[in-house]
Parts: sequence; structure tokens; C-alpha cells
Amino acid sequence: MSCFKFSLLFLLLSSNVYAQKFNSKQCLDSKFKTSIKNEGKFFGLVKNDLSIDKTQCIINVTYKNILETNWLIDICREPIHIKVTSKGNQSVYKMVDDCEKNKNQDYCTYQSELNETLQDYGLIFAKGERENLQTPHGQTYCTYLLIKKYLEDGFLFSKYDIPQNIFNDGSSTVTNNAPEAIKRAFMPTTAPNDTPPNHSDSLENKIEEKASELIEETSKF
Repeated sequence: MSCFKFSLLFLLLSSNVYAQKFNSKQCLDSKFKTSIKNEGKFFGLVKNDLSIDKTQCIINVTYKNILETNWLIDICREPIHIKVTSKGNQSVYKMVDDCEKNKNQDYCTYQSELNETLQDYGLIFAKGERENLQTPHGQTYCTYLLIKKYLEDGFLFSKYDIPQNIFNDGSSTVTNNAPEAIKRAFMPTTAPNDTPPNHSDSLENKIEEKASELIEETSKF
């Protein structure tokens, strides 16, 4: 009986962990502000300060060391572009070709810089679990995935539709204004952990129901 109780407890705890893992829809719809700080160069006198402000499609990333750079991205707006503010001046860079074939574009330079900034000063230092959208690490990871899909692959999001799976390379939505070099035909894909939340069909709910049935059965003995 004690073994049964232990197994049941393990299943319930596992379901709670699973329920915390965010999917593409939750990531796209999320609203949050997070800040990650760590010691910089010069014996830590200059701090590395990365902040992310996200409201659904609008993502605002700011990195400050000695100087401050800001990237503003609307992942639901075409053409695929990025707004960069540095040294007080804002510039707009539009995707005109696949960066794998033409890395000399200014767009590719700033896109790559943002990608490295999120990795080096966000994903490496952010606290919490990557799968949990309530933690700085989860929020940074969500931001990283969305921006990567939009800026690198040219995928256009919409807050009114079920988004493509941001955890793999497949997609059913490609912006019509993306250059021909980056347009690809993908079959719609849905990962097991990437369906919109459904309380009645959730794993946690099913395990709790099964646990109740097992408890009732054992109480008869």
C-alpha cells in the first residue's frame, strides 16, 4: 500500500512539472518584463544589463554595458524587419535575402548581434527553468525562440491564429513578402507538447482522475 501511495505521489508531481512547460501559443500570447544582470569587465565595475519587455507580438530587448543598444521587433508585422536604436539613433533593417547566402547585409549583422546577446547575457545567466514561462530563464527562452523564427527563418506570426511550432524548423505560415530565397514549403506540424492548453484534456487532469479511481479501488480492500 505504501508503495502504491509513493507511485501515485510521483505521478502527480510529474504532472505538475509537465503542466509548467509552455507551448508555442502560450509563448506568443505572453506578456512580461524581465531583467538579467551579471558582472561585466573591469573587475565587475561595468555591469551587463539585459532587459526584455514583451507584449504578445511586440518584443523590446535592451542591452546595456557601457553603451546601450535596443532592438524592437514586431513578429506579427511584415516585411520582416528589425528596428535598432544605438547611440541615440534608430535605424530600420529589412530582410532582403537569406543570411546564410548573403551575410554582408546590415540586417544580418544586427540580427546576429541580437541572437548572441540573448544567448550570452540572457540564456546563460537567467535564473529559473527554461521550460517555465514564469521564470526569467523561461521568458528569455520564449523570446529567443520567437525572434529566431521571425528574423532568421522569415516566419510571420499572428495572435489570432494557432502559431506554428517554435520548437522545430517546420511551419505552415510564411510571410508572402519574404524573399524567395527563404520561402519554404512546410507541412503543418504539431508537437506533443505544443497544442493549445485544454483543461479537460490535460495530462494533469487525466492523472488526477486516474488516481481518484485507483484510490477508490484500493479503499474496497
